[in-house]
Amino acid sequence: MKFTAIEQEVIFLKASNESIGSMVNHEVLKLSEGDNGAQAIFKTSIHQRFSNIILVDFLSKSAEEVTGEKISSMDALVKICEKPSFNQHNSVKSLRRTVTAFKKWLEHEIKVKVWFPSIDLDTKLKVQRQEFIKICGDISKHNFSRLHVRARELKKILTRNGKEVSDEDALLALDDFYERFHTDIFSYRGSHLAEQLNSIRWGIQEYLEPEFKRSMVNEVYEDCTLPRYRYTYPNGVKTEFVKHCYWALMNDIRATSYIKRFKTYRILTRRY
Repeated sequence: MKFTAIEQEVIFLKASNESIGSMVNHEVLKLSEGDNGAQAIFKTSIHQRFSNIILVDFLSKSAEEVTGEKISSMDALVKICEKPSFNQHNSVKSLRRTVTAFKKWLEHEIKVKVWFPSIDLDTKLKVQRQEFIKICGDISKHNFSRLHVRARELKKILTRNGKEVSDEDALLALDDFYERFHTDIFSYRGSHLAEQLNSIRWGIQEYLEPEFKRSMVNEVYEDCTLPRYRYTYPNGVKTEFVKHCYWALMNDIRATSYIKRFKTYRILTRRY
């Protein structure tokens, strides 16, 4: 399908809200606050695995047939911040700041000591956060019979760090990699990750509030005591699919975010 620029923006904003809303909510996370910060903890290991899977979806390329462009929701948000369609009085400011910071965080290369007992390898790896997130997300989702691509990626990471292994050893090492990077590091970084995603969600909220106020129309009918409302679509939103996305997106803004803004304890952001 062919979409206008504003239609594509609506589609990706809706997709981003859905992904973030699935990861950052009170069903998945337990939020505790203190005087010097807060901590968001995955309620169970299953919730942690689920969040890793959804985060990979958020970072993976979309189907061009649905969105009009084969890019991830994350990359789409970067583009939206560069050329926003709904910006009023710099309402995009918060979204631009949080998206830029999260992109930088994902691309940052960390150095981690890793023990691979399955192949008797003790080493240090330099790896981008988004690299291990994607590998661990797919391990969370699939069994070993569908992980050959991720095994090749792990082999490349090891080679890049001066450790040559066979294809078979790379496949064997996936469980050890998952234990270190998902069970340990993704869990440790979970609160800061949730904080950043939540901040992006609030950035979308602030960005679109002027559009919501412009668009919403309250209606009163004599035969109905319940309030009714409708949205007036902006110029450029023409297809029925995007109208549906726009309506749902405005309802998201009407409801606001699931979790209030919070700042993770500093001690939970110092490593990895």
